[in-house]
Amino acid sequence: MKPADITSLISCTEPVSAGERILCQLSRPDVEANSYRAQYLARPLPVTGTDSAVAAPAGEWIRASHGWNDSALTITDDTWGFLRAAGPKETPQLFVGTAGAEARRLTDAPLGVSGFALDPSGQRVVYLARTPEEGRYGTDEEISAEAEAPRHITAATYLSDGLGYAGDRLTQLYSVDLTDPGLTAESLLGGDALPKSQQLTDHAEDVRDPQFSPAGQLSVVAGLEQPAGDVDLRSHLWLITGEGMERIDLGMRSAHAHAWLDEDRIAFIGIEHRESVIDFVAALPGLFIHDRSTGQTTRVTCDETIELEGIRPVIADGCAYVVLTVDGSQRAARIPLDAGTVSLADGELTLAEATGASGAESAPALLSPPELIVTGLCRHGEQLIVTAATVTSPGEIFAIDAAGRLTQLSDFATELVAQPLDVITPQPVSAPTPLGDVHGWVAIPHGEGPFPVVLNIHGGPFSQYTEALFDETQVLTGAGYAVVYANPRGSNGRGRAWGQAVQGDMAAPAHADVLAILDAALAAHPQLDGSRIGVQGGSYGGYLTAMILNAEDRFAAGIVERGYLDPTTFIGTSDIGRFFSEEYSGRDPERIAAQSPMTDIEGNTTPTLVIHSERDFRCPLEQAQRYYAALQRAGTHTELLIFPGESHGLSRTGQPRHRVQRFEHMLNWWSTHLGT
Repeated sequence: MKPADITSLISCTEPVSAGERILCQLSRPDVEANSYRAQYLARPLPVTGTDSAVAAPAGEWIRASHGWNDSALTITDDTWGFLRAAGPKETPQLFVGTAGAEARRLTDAPLGVSGFALDPSGQRVVYLARTPEEGRYGTDEEISAEAEAPRHITAATYLSDGLGYAGDRLTQLYSVDLTDPGLTAESLLGGDALPKSQQLTDHAEDVRDPQFSPAGQLSVVAGLEQPAGDVDLRSHLWLITGEGMERIDLGMRSAHAHAWLDEDRIAFIGIEHRESVIDFVAALPGLFIHDRSTGQTTRVTCDETIELEGIRPVIADGCAYVVLTVDGSQRAARIPLDAGTVSLADGELTLAEATGASGAESAPALLSPPELIVTGLCRHGEQLIVTAATVTSPGEIFAIDAAGRLTQLSDFATELVAQPLDVITPQPVSAPTPLGDVHGWVAIPHGEGPFPVVLNIHGGPFSQYTEALFDETQVLTGAGYAVVYANPRGSNGRGRAWGQAVQGDMAAPAHADVLAILDAALAAHPQLDGSRIGVQGGSYGGYLTAMILNAEDRFAAGIVERGYLDPTTFIGTSDIGRFFSEEYSGRDPERIAAQSPMTDIEGNTTPTLVIHSERDFRCPLEQAQRYYAALQRAGTHTELLIFPGESHGLSRTGQPRHRVQRFEHMLNWWSTHLGT
């Protein structure tokens, strides 16, 4: 894969069931337009009889939407809605259609619409949009960004990566009436005016995830009002009433995505803050049920072994269908709601504390194989439809029938591109640690070698690699470099203890693990050239790369990207600085210094390329600038590459041209220091 081949990375997500059809969103980077395109495709799929679904022929996909970037498709009995950005520089707006009529645009939100929900009555739709303060963000054409009034800040947190200042443009909830206005000239012949929106919330924190109960009760997720000069990470459920927002107290828990079971019970995916309201390290997201009639909240999944993705649970037949993060994969799973506590052991889901009946059809189970990295799911009759990345594709769509049979329903990675990518399949590698084997992979280019090696380290640290197609791996192997990568201690997918292993000692355990995987790969594959090795990583991976380079001289060069590089200044500049450093590094100055890449930077004599984004508010640009200056002062050969206008997510969601240029600079660096 070459850098420019990112245009062939067609991702399939957001599966939707609609009668006898299924739909999914296809998206891809458009380098020429320097933007992202996304539309929906649809194909017939019977909802009755699993055999017909398994035997359904491929190649029947048709294009179902025609916007520049369409997303968030939602369908009820006779109403559907979606978000559409009309062009590469346009903000998403809400479109809604009803039976017998095409979808119409309902909003003109200046900063765009970020989500919505359809009232089951069909009479209204609610949507989320940032509400800018008057005189800011273009609300007054005569006031430029440089001429805006000063910001008076009193909160402990006031930035958000990918956004910037957040407190003066909070996300609030609005409502639009969908009822027919009657036989007027405007309603029959059309007009330019959009329907009037009613603001439903005026909350001090962002509002998100609106949901309706079966009877039409409206709820959202929102943070608690922050204490003066401090941070409270909790987010609770709130009911929207005629008087405003009524909080459902979840205690020391935070809700993320939720779904109503009935008029009293709400299922949600969330975490528990055990020690304090900022305790978040390796807090495993689980499935909870809150009962409004009793005020009690029950955790359904084990808080030590099961970790869920933040995808809203799909409720059917007394079960929640969810996505589990488990040891280098993301797997669709069935969780019974009333049978007891579900645990994960030896790769199987079991009822650890059974409290009710659970038959075979509703027993807890992993439903998708580990080689599918599930990104979305929906029910279609008795089938579960999932979108997933694979080792050869960024995203395909699959059906899992009631008998557990898996059918691939698409082959977008080969059918929708002029030349399918030549993908290198990674091979597993493992090595022992005090908490069990650490798992990783090595991707080796075609040919006999010897191949120079790049050790790649993921961010987080509570994150993970999978074996799914990863553009960074494929670009490096396409240029002739073998790539070694792993999920060391501190990563997610292996339970709470594994994730907490780097708390208070952010580098040492993971440092040992990634080098153990590197050595195991070198020992197992003689075509790897152990005399030409580089190391790179982003975010926490950039931090660990910097710490390794301070302590090791075995690497020919390194790339430190968007790194957490100075814990002391991070506290006052990062959007998460007030709690991330304290929870991971602690408060003791000596312990913090021992975990800082700045402390022993004179030990780094390895040529180091520092890559950072100009508008990164997660690991602010000053982190890279201080690190770059310290390397220069130490006499180490270093270069600094800054991407204008980009945030922390450059490598994943940045401007497509910048993503291509990033790869080109990386390859030039490795060519200089490792050869080809």
